[in-house]
Amino acid sequence: MVAKEWISVNKYRRGTTAAAIILLGLLAAGCGSASKDEHSQHAAGNQAKTNDEHHNHSASGDASTEGNQGEHSGHGASDEETTAADVRLEWRYSPERPEPGEETKVELFLYDSGGKPIEKYDVNHEKLMHLIVVSEDMSEFMHIHPDYVGKGKFEVIAAFPKSGTYKLFADFIPTGSSQLTVTSRMKTAGSKEAEIPVVKDEDLTKMLEGVTVTLDASTFKSGADVDLTFTLSDEKTKEPITDLEPYLGAIGHVVILNKDLSRYLHVHPTDDNASGPTAQFSTSFPEPGIYKIWGQFQRGGKTFIVPFTVEAE
Repeated sequence: MVAKEWISVNKYRRGTTAAAIILLGLLAAGCGSASKDEHSQHAAGNQAKTNDEHHNHSASGDASTEGNQGEHSGHGASDEETTAADVRLEWRYSPERPEPGEETKVELFLYDSGGKPIEKYDVNHEKLMHLIVVSEDMSEFMHIHPDYVGKGKFEVIAAFPKSGTYKLFADFIPTGSSQLTVTSRMKTAGSKEAEIPVVKDEDLTKMLEGVTVTLDASTFKSGADVDLTFTLSDEKTKEPITDLEPYLGAIGHVVILNKDLSRYLHVHPTDDNASGPTAQFSTSFPEPGIYKIWGQFQRGGKTFIVPFTVEAE
Protein backbone atom coordinates (compact mmCIF):
# COMPACT_ATOMS: atom_id res chain seq x y z
CA MET A 1 0.00 0.00 0.00
CA VAL A 2 3.04 2.27 -0.01
CA ALA A 3 4.55 4.01 -3.02
CA LYS A 4 7.77 2.59 -4.43
CA GLU A 5 9.75 5.74 -4.58
CA TRP A 6 12.49 7.80 -6.13
CA ILE A 7 14.91 6.92 -8.90
CA SER A 8 17.29 9.87 -9.00
CA VAL A 9 17.86 13.37 -7.65
CA ASN A 10 19.80 16.15 -9.35
CA LYS A 11 20.34 19.82 -8.63
CA TYR A 12 21.20 22.93 -10.59
CA ARG A 13 21.14 26.67 -10.16
CA ARG A 14 19.73 29.31 -12.47
CA GLY A 15 20.33 32.99 -11.64
CA THR A 16 19.03 33.75 -8.15
CA THR A 17 16.98 30.58 -7.95
CA ALA A 18 17.77 27.12 -6.68
CA ALA A 19 16.19 24.05 -8.20
CA ALA A 20 15.95 20.39 -7.47
CA ILE A 21 14.76 17.87 -9.99
CA ILE A 22 13.39 14.49 -9.08
CA LEU A 23 12.21 11.64 -11.19
CA LEU A 24 9.62 9.76 -9.23
CA GLY A 25 9.06 6.13 -10.13
CA LEU A 26 5.85 5.57 -8.25
CA LEU A 27 3.82 2.46 -7.65
CA ALA A 28 0.95 3.92 -5.65
CA ALA A 29 -1.97 2.21 -3.99
CA GLY A 30 -5.39 2.69 -5.54
CA CYS A 31 -8.29 4.10 -3.56
CA GLY A 32 -10.59 1.26 -2.67
CA SER A 33 -13.69 0.95 -0.57
CA ALA A 34 -13.28 2.33 2.91
CA SER A 35 -14.90 1.61 6.22
CA LYS A 36 -14.85 5.30 7.22
CA ASP A 37 -15.51 8.62 5.54
CA GLU A 38 -13.31 9.12 2.48
CA HIS A 39 -11.73 12.24 3.95
CA SER A 40 -10.64 10.73 7.24
CA GLN A 41 -7.00 10.34 6.24
CA HIS A 42 -4.46 10.61 3.49
CA ALA A 43 -1.11 9.64 4.86
CA ALA A 44 2.41 9.78 3.54
CA GLY A 45 3.82 7.43 6.12
CA ASN A 46 7.30 6.86 4.74
CA GLN A 47 8.62 3.33 5.15
CA ALA A 48 12.27 4.42 4.96
CA LYS A 49 14.38 7.47 5.58
CA THR A 50 13.83 10.22 3.03
CA ASN A 51 16.33 11.18 0.36
CA ASP A 52 17.35 14.35 2.19
CA GLU A 53 19.83 12.39 4.29
CA HIS A 54 21.55 11.09 1.17
CA HIS A 55 21.56 14.34 -0.86
CA ASN A 56 22.37 16.98 1.72
CA HIS A 57 23.00 20.04 -0.46
CA SER A 58 23.70 23.07 1.71
CA ALA A 59 21.61 25.56 -0.23
CA SER A 60 17.98 24.82 -0.98
CA GLY A 61 16.21 22.22 -2.98
CA ASP A 62 16.83 18.67 -1.82
CA ALA A 63 13.84 16.87 -3.22
CA SER A 64 12.42 13.49 -2.40
CA THR A 65 9.20 11.58 -2.30
CA GLU A 66 7.49 10.55 0.84
CA GLY A 67 5.99 7.09 0.39
CA ASN A 68 2.39 8.15 -0.07
CA GLN A 69 -0.26 5.52 0.52
CA GLY A 70 -2.42 7.26 -2.03
CA GLU A 71 -5.60 6.76 -0.03
CA HIS A 72 -7.98 9.16 1.70
CA SER A 73 -9.64 6.72 4.05
CA GLY A 74 -6.66 5.35 5.95
CA HIS A 75 -8.72 2.23 6.65
CA GLY A 76 -10.08 -0.58 4.51
CA ALA A 77 -8.49 0.45 1.25
CA SER A 78 -8.10 -2.07 -1.54
CA ASP A 79 -4.95 -4.19 -1.80
CA GLU A 80 -4.95 -3.64 -5.56
CA GLU A 81 -2.05 -1.51 -6.79
CA THR A 82 -1.97 0.69 -9.84
CA THR A 83 1.03 2.30 -11.50
CA ALA A 84 1.08 6.10 -11.48
CA ALA A 85 2.85 7.99 -14.25
CA ASP A 86 6.45 9.01 -13.58
CA VAL A 87 6.65 12.59 -12.41
CA ARG A 88 9.61 14.95 -12.62
CA LEU A 89 9.53 17.73 -10.07
CA GLU A 90 11.58 20.93 -10.03
CA TRP A 91 11.69 23.27 -7.01
CA ARG A 92 12.95 26.85 -7.26
CA TYR A 93 13.42 29.51 -4.58
CA SER A 94 13.99 33.20 -5.28
CA PRO A 95 16.03 34.47 -3.57
CA GLU A 96 17.93 31.23 -3.16
CA ARG A 97 18.95 31.96 0.43
CA PRO A 98 16.38 34.44 1.78
CA GLU A 99 16.87 36.46 4.91
CA PRO A 100 14.55 35.53 7.79
CA GLY A 101 11.17 37.14 7.16
CA GLU A 102 12.02 38.05 3.56
CA GLU A 103 9.37 37.39 0.94
CA THR A 104 10.44 34.37 -1.10
CA LYS A 105 8.92 33.02 -4.28
CA VAL A 106 8.56 29.25 -4.14
CA GLU A 107 7.96 27.66 -7.55
CA LEU A 108 7.20 24.03 -8.35
CA PHE A 109 7.28 22.63 -11.89
CA LEU A 110 5.84 19.18 -12.62
CA TYR A 111 6.54 17.18 -15.77
CA ASP A 112 5.80 13.65 -16.92
CA SER A 113 8.55 11.17 -17.77
CA GLY A 114 8.60 12.48 -21.33
CA GLY A 115 9.32 16.02 -20.17
CA LYS A 116 5.85 17.41 -20.87
CA PRO A 117 4.19 19.60 -18.22
CA ILE A 118 1.51 17.86 -16.17
CA GLU A 119 -1.37 20.26 -16.69
CA LYS A 120 -4.38 18.70 -14.95
CA TYR A 121 -4.83 18.23 -11.20
CA ASP A 122 -7.73 17.18 -9.01
CA VAL A 123 -9.09 19.47 -6.31
CA ASN A 124 -8.42 18.10 -2.83
CA HIS A 125 -10.14 19.89 0.05
CA GLU A 126 -10.80 22.97 -2.07
CA LYS A 127 -7.20 23.32 -3.31
CA LEU A 128 -5.05 21.87 -6.08
CA MET A 129 -1.97 21.83 -3.84
CA HIS A 130 -1.34 21.94 -0.10
CA LEU A 131 2.15 23.03 0.97
CA ILE A 132 3.26 22.37 4.55
CA VAL A 133 6.38 24.23 5.73
CA VAL A 134 8.10 23.21 8.98
CA SER A 135 11.34 24.43 10.53
CA GLU A 136 13.91 21.80 11.45
CA ASP A 137 13.23 22.26 15.17
CA MET A 138 9.45 22.11 14.50
CA SER A 139 8.86 25.50 16.15
CA GLU A 140 7.63 27.13 12.91
CA PHE A 141 4.69 25.76 10.90
CA MET A 142 2.82 27.01 7.83
CA HIS A 143 0.03 25.47 5.76
CA ILE A 144 -0.18 27.44 2.51
CA HIS A 145 -1.59 26.89 -0.96
CA PRO A 146 0.43 27.61 -4.11
CA ASP A 147 -1.51 28.98 -7.06
CA TYR A 148 -1.59 26.96 -10.26
CA VAL A 149 -0.44 29.23 -13.08
CA GLY A 150 -0.57 26.67 -15.89
CA LYS A 151 1.88 24.47 -17.80
CA GLY A 152 2.54 22.36 -14.73
CA LYS A 153 3.72 25.31 -12.62
CA PHE A 154 2.64 26.22 -9.08
CA GLU A 155 3.90 29.25 -7.19
CA VAL A 156 3.44 30.98 -3.85
CA ILE A 157 5.07 33.79 -1.87
CA ALA A 158 6.22 32.72 1.60
CA ALA A 159 8.34 34.20 4.39
CA PHE A 160 10.49 31.94 6.54
CA PRO A 161 10.35 33.46 10.05
CA LYS A 162 13.81 32.62 11.37
CA SER A 163 17.20 31.45 10.11
CA GLY A 164 17.83 27.76 9.73
CA THR A 165 16.63 24.81 7.67
CA TYR A 166 13.04 24.19 6.62
CA LYS A 167 11.37 21.15 5.14
CA LEU A 168 8.53 21.58 2.66
CA PHE A 169 5.86 18.96 1.93
CA ALA A 170 3.73 19.41 -1.21
CA ASP A 171 0.50 17.38 -1.53
CA PHE A 172 -1.24 17.17 -4.91
CA ILE A 173 -3.15 14.79 -7.17
CA PRO A 174 -2.32 14.71 -10.89
CA THR A 175 -5.56 13.81 -12.66
CA GLY A 176 -5.68 10.05 -13.15
CA SER A 177 -3.03 9.40 -10.51
CA SER A 178 -2.97 8.69 -6.79
CA GLN A 179 -2.24 11.46 -4.32
CA LEU A 180 1.45 12.33 -4.11
CA THR A 181 3.56 14.00 -1.44
CA VAL A 182 6.96 15.40 -2.39
CA THR A 183 9.48 17.22 -0.23
CA SER A 184 12.28 19.75 -0.39
CA ARG A 185 14.69 21.27 2.13
CA MET A 186 15.86 24.87 1.99
CA LYS A 187 18.01 27.10 4.19
CA THR A 188 17.64 30.74 5.00
CA ALA A 189 20.56 33.16 5.24
CA GLY A 190 22.26 34.12 8.47
CA SER A 191 23.60 32.21 11.42
CA LYS A 192 21.48 29.33 12.59
CA GLU A 193 19.37 30.31 15.56
CA ALA A 194 19.24 28.23 18.71
CA GLU A 195 16.81 25.38 18.27
CA ILE A 196 13.85 24.92 20.57
CA PRO A 197 13.97 21.38 22.03
CA VAL A 198 11.20 19.06 20.86
CA VAL A 199 9.93 17.38 24.02
CA LYS A 200 6.78 15.51 24.92
CA ASP A 201 3.94 17.61 26.36
CA GLU A 202 3.04 16.52 29.87
CA ASP A 203 -0.30 18.33 29.62
CA LEU A 204 -2.39 17.92 26.47
CA THR A 205 -4.44 21.06 27.06
CA LYS A 206 -3.51 24.31 25.31
CA MET A 207 -5.03 27.80 25.40
CA LEU A 208 -4.82 30.21 22.48
CA GLU A 209 -7.01 32.72 20.66
CA GLY A 210 -9.42 32.61 23.60
CA VAL A 211 -9.97 28.90 23.10
CA THR A 212 -9.03 25.99 25.35
CA VAL A 213 -8.16 22.87 23.35
CA THR A 214 -7.66 19.42 24.87
CA LEU A 215 -6.31 16.49 22.88
CA ASP A 216 -7.25 12.91 23.73
CA ALA A 217 -5.76 9.89 21.95
CA SER A 218 -7.33 6.44 22.11
CA THR A 219 -3.84 4.94 22.18
CA PHE A 220 -0.22 5.94 21.72
CA LYS A 221 0.82 2.50 20.54
CA SER A 222 2.65 2.71 17.21
CA GLY A 223 1.16 0.78 14.33
CA ALA A 224 -2.31 0.71 15.89
CA ASP A 225 -5.36 2.64 14.75
CA VAL A 226 -5.71 5.75 16.88
CA ASP A 227 -8.56 8.22 17.25
CA LEU A 228 -7.42 11.76 17.99
CA THR A 229 -10.18 13.84 19.60
CA PHE A 230 -9.86 17.60 20.02
CA THR A 231 -12.29 19.16 22.52
CA LEU A 232 -12.73 22.93 22.36
CA SER A 233 -14.22 25.32 24.90
CA ASP A 234 -14.25 29.05 25.56
CA GLU A 235 -11.24 29.98 27.69
CA LYS A 236 -13.19 32.49 29.79
CA THR A 237 -16.68 31.05 30.09
CA LYS A 238 -15.64 27.37 29.89
CA GLU A 239 -18.66 26.79 27.66
CA PRO A 240 -18.30 24.24 24.82
CA ILE A 241 -17.54 25.76 21.43
CA THR A 242 -20.12 24.72 18.84
CA ASP A 243 -19.54 27.34 16.15
CA LEU A 244 -16.45 26.00 14.40
CA GLU A 245 -16.55 26.88 10.71
CA PRO A 246 -15.48 24.71 7.78
CA TYR A 247 -11.79 25.10 7.04
CA LEU A 248 -10.94 23.94 3.51
CA GLY A 249 -14.19 22.00 3.42
CA ALA A 250 -13.81 20.26 6.78
CA ILE A 251 -14.16 20.95 10.50
CA GLY A 252 -10.39 20.97 10.68
CA HIS A 253 -7.13 19.46 9.48
CA VAL A 254 -4.30 17.73 11.31
CA VAL A 255 -0.65 17.45 10.25
CA ILE A 256 1.65 15.07 12.12
CA LEU A 257 5.44 14.80 11.80
CA ASN A 258 7.98 12.76 13.69
CA LYS A 259 10.99 14.43 15.29
CA ASP A 260 13.40 13.98 12.37
CA LEU A 261 10.75 15.01 9.81
CA SER A 262 10.95 11.67 7.99
CA ARG A 263 7.38 10.55 8.75
CA TYR A 264 4.53 12.75 7.53
CA LEU A 265 0.78 12.37 8.02
CA HIS A 266 -1.88 14.77 6.75
CA VAL A 267 -5.10 13.70 8.41
CA HIS A 268 -8.68 14.76 7.76
CA PRO A 269 -11.65 14.45 10.14
CA THR A 270 -14.04 11.53 10.34
CA ASP A 271 -16.96 13.99 10.13
CA ASP A 272 -16.50 16.99 7.85
CA ASN A 273 -19.84 18.54 8.83
CA ALA A 274 -19.31 18.81 12.59
CA SER A 275 -19.04 22.23 14.27
CA GLY A 276 -17.72 21.31 17.72
CA PRO A 277 -17.19 21.02 20.57
CA THR A 278 -15.24 17.95 19.44
CA ALA A 279 -13.37 17.14 16.24
CA GLN A 280 -12.19 13.58 15.68
CA PHE A 281 -9.46 12.30 13.37
CA SER A 282 -8.29 8.73 12.71
CA THR A 283 -4.70 7.78 11.92
CA SER A 284 -1.81 5.68 13.23
CA PHE A 285 1.75 6.43 14.33
CA PRO A 286 3.98 4.42 11.96
CA GLU A 287 6.79 3.79 14.47
CA PRO A 288 7.74 4.63 18.08
CA GLY A 289 9.10 8.07 18.85
CA ILE A 290 8.28 11.73 19.36
CA TYR A 291 5.62 13.27 17.08
CA LYS A 292 4.33 16.81 16.79
CA ILE A 293 0.66 17.30 15.97
CA TRP A 294 -0.75 20.53 14.55
CA GLY A 295 -4.54 20.88 14.65
CA GLN A 296 -6.01 23.55 12.39
CA PHE A 297 -9.47 25.03 12.96
CA GLN A 298 -11.51 28.09 12.02
CA ARG A 299 -13.88 30.24 14.05
CA GLY A 300 -15.32 33.68 13.30
CA GLY A 301 -13.53 33.71 9.96
CA LYS A 302 -10.14 33.32 11.63
CA THR A 303 -7.97 30.21 11.39
CA PHE A 304 -5.92 29.10 14.37
CA ILE A 305 -3.36 26.34 14.84
CA VAL A 306 -2.83 24.41 18.07
CA PRO A 307 0.30 22.22 18.46
CA PHE A 308 0.81 19.18 20.67
CA THR A 309 3.91 17.00 21.10
CA VAL A 310 3.34 13.35 22.02
CA GLU A 311 5.33 10.13 22.20
CA ALA A 312 4.30 6.91 20.49
CA GLU A 313 5.35 3.66 22.14
